[in-house]
Amino acid sequence: MYTKTIALAAMAFSAVPAFAADVVVQDPAYVQQGQSPSAFDWSGFYLGLQGGYAATHATYLNGSEQDLDGGSTGIYGGYNFQHGPFIFGIENDFNYNWKDGDDVSLKWDGSARGRVGYALDRTLIYGTGGLTAAGGEVDVPGVGKKDDILIGWTAGGGVEHALTDNIIMRAEYRYDDFGRKDLGAVLGDFEVNQQKVTIGTSFKF
Repeated sequence: MYTKTIALAAMAFSAVPAFAADVVVQDPAYVQQGQSPSAFDWSGFYLGLQGGYAATHATYLNGSEQDLDGGSTGIYGGYNFQHGPFIFGIENDFNYNWKDGDDVSLKWDGSARGRVGYALDRTLIYGTGGLTAAGGEVDVPGVGKKDDILIGWTAGGGVEHALTDNIIMRAEYRYDDFGRKDLGAVLGDFEVNQQKVTIGTSFKF
C-alpha cells in the first residue's frame, strides 16, 4: 500500500509540468498579449483641405506661349478600400487657382481619379490617375476673348500619414494635361498643362 501511494504521488508530480505548459500555451490572455498591435485601418470615407503651388504652361494664338505660375487651394474627398497592406480608392478634388497671365487665366480645376497604394501601418504610399477639367480663359486686347472648359487627364502620386485615427496629412504631386481646345479662327487652338505640388489635411470618418 505504501509503495502504491508513493508511485501515484510521483506520477501526479511528473504530470504537473506538462499540464502547466498546456495552460500557458492555451491561456487566451497570454496569447492576446503576445500578439503584435493591429495595423491602421485605411478603409472608409475622408474629406480634406489642400493648398500648394502650380506651374502652368499655356499655348495659344497659333503658337504663342505663356507661363502662369501661382498658388492653388481647394477641397478633396474620397473612399478607400483595404485588402491587407494594399489600398484601392476613388477621389475627387476641386481647386481655386491664383495664376492669371497677361492674356490667359485658369481660374479653377478639378479631377475624378482612382488611387492604388501600399500601407506601412500609418504611412501610405500611393499613385493616382484619372480625368481632370479646368476653366480656362483667353482675353487678348484687340484680338478676342473666349472662355471654355478644358478636359484632359491627370497622373501623379503622394504620401499620406495618419497622425491619429482620424487626422491624416498628405503631400502630393500631379501632372495635369488639359488637352487642346479650338477657340476659333482668330485665337486658334488653346493648350494648357500644369505641374502641381500640394499639402493637405483630411478627416477620416
